[in-house]
Amino acid sequence: MATFPEEIAKWRVDRAQRQIADRVNQITSEYRQVVRERDQAIAENDLETAESRDMDCQQLENEYAQYVPQTPQIDPRLAQFGQQNRQFLERHGVAGYQALDAAHQYMMRPRRSDTNNPAYTGMGWNPKAVFTPAYFERMKDLLEMHGEEYFGVKYDRSEESLTPNEAAKISGLSADAYNNAARRVYGGRRR
Repeated sequence: MATFPEEIAKWRVDRAQRQIADRVNQITSEYRQVVRERDQAIAENDLETAESRDMDCQQLENEYAQYVPQTPQIDPRLAQFGQQNRQFLERHGVAGYQALDAAHQYMMRPRRSDTNNPAYTGMGWNPKAVFTPAYFERMKDLLEMHGEEYFGVKYDRSEESLTPNEAAKISGLSADAYNNAARRVYGGRRR
């Protein structure tokens, strides 16, 4: 049974949560109204009012973000790479993730002709090419060649999990036939 101070603490937490939920609802309603006013002012070419309403929109967006923080979305290509390399990541844990991050940092740093120190030079990888098949191939190359020496992690490509398409190809089935068979094996569950 909770003590009186514990009951008061719980009551305060519940009250604070209700107040936050109410404020989030108010912000949502106010935001819709301010957006309408801003858009109307733009349509009427009243740029001064539009600018003022847009500043109000930004203030409401910032306040909303304080109450409802947004979780960043993981790029599906990166998630697939993590899934394929699950054994490596499970075996090495934090050190595996740190090695991946260090390899990424090295790939992104500009090339320098005045030093050979990998802490100061890099591959000069184009940021637009991040998470492409070529990017992941270079990442694997770096981990295979330098993972043990620099990070104490051993990366072995033979431990990679197959993608569904690779498994279908090996099995001699079409991707649809393979996926249908996999659903039957797993009882129709979707992952």
